Amino acid sequence: MPKRNLPDNLYDLLEVSPRASREVIEAAFRVLIKKYHPDKDDETAQIAKSLNEARDILLDDTQRELHDKTRQKKEGSIIGNYRVLELIAEGGFGKTYKGEHVLLGTPVCIKHGINISPQDEEILRDEAKAIWDLRHFGIPSIRDLVKLEDGSLALIMSYIPGPTLEKIIKKNGKLEPEHIAWICERILNILKYLHYHGVVHGDVKPQNIIIQPESHTVVLVDYGLSMIRPKQDTQAVGYTPYYAPPEQEAGHVLLPQSDFYSLAVTMIYALGGDISKKTVPEEVPDPLCEYLRRFLVRDVLSRPNWEEEDFVDTITELREKVFGRRRSGFKPIPGF
Repeated sequence: MPKRNLPDNLYDLLEVSPRASREVIEAAFRVLIKKYHPDKDDETAQIAKSLNEARDILLDDTQRELHDKTRQKKEGSIIGNYRVLELIAEGGFGKTYKGEHVLLGTPVCIKHGINISPQDEEILRDEAKAIWDLRHFGIPSIRDLVKLEDGSLALIMSYIPGPTLEKIIKKNGKLEPEHIAWICERILNILKYLHYHGVVHGDVKPQNIIIQPESHTVVLVDYGLSMIRPKQDTQAVGYTPYYAPPEQEAGHVLLPQSDFYSLAVTMIYALGGDISKKTVPEEVPDPLCEYLRRFLVRDVLSRPNWEEEDFVDTITELREKVFGRRRSGFKPIPGF
């Protein structure tokens, strides 16, 4: 834990990365302590004392973990023109916060990449590039990309209120098929726009789908695994187990049909089905089951595509056939 007047970031003091191993920290300390030997003068003696304290903290697992948590805490801080308000979510890559513009007070979403590495920085840059110029009601708008003093990046986006599909299912257990139909239609509308502009989302899953129950609108978020006009030799940078199509798990190039596979698994999850076996409850209407099943073909090139069919039109017709109407009439989602 930082002592006395030590800086907030002890890694900067020892001139190492936050990912540095114990051996690297020890090596950096030995080099720096020779440069700032305590016998030289009072100033170097103070620096040497700080270096010793920083080394002791970072070589102690408990103290290092506490230091890292303190260093990464952003609530109340200012990033560029934005104030961090509260933590929304966190994962292995970084943390997502609700924030506000310091002058306008308008809400924003701040995605901060904690791990400072070329790979993580590239992922955040690619996410910004993927949707920088895209404008669609189901896609968050990019406001800025800010580099912090410690070298990490923060992606600033429009703030989208509403629960994720995952949160809704965790509360309700599942959704009735008519809700799944309109949610699926909205997501396909978003994917149609993305695919037309050469973007494959690459991570369609319940956690990345925000539902606005009152207006029956859907927003697809998190473009960290997206590909922009991928070429044959483009490799997938990661995937989410269960929801990723076979080609993504194998690290191969993604096609628009890759998003269809992930969407179908996501809808099975929301129907209360078994995503490992790709099965749904018996009460789900057969036409809806068949519609989703077409997207679950293992061979990506054997799945249907936009050139052959407009899937938004198809599911609209399916809704009329199965539920007797093309519109949901803002039917309430239980609990929301």
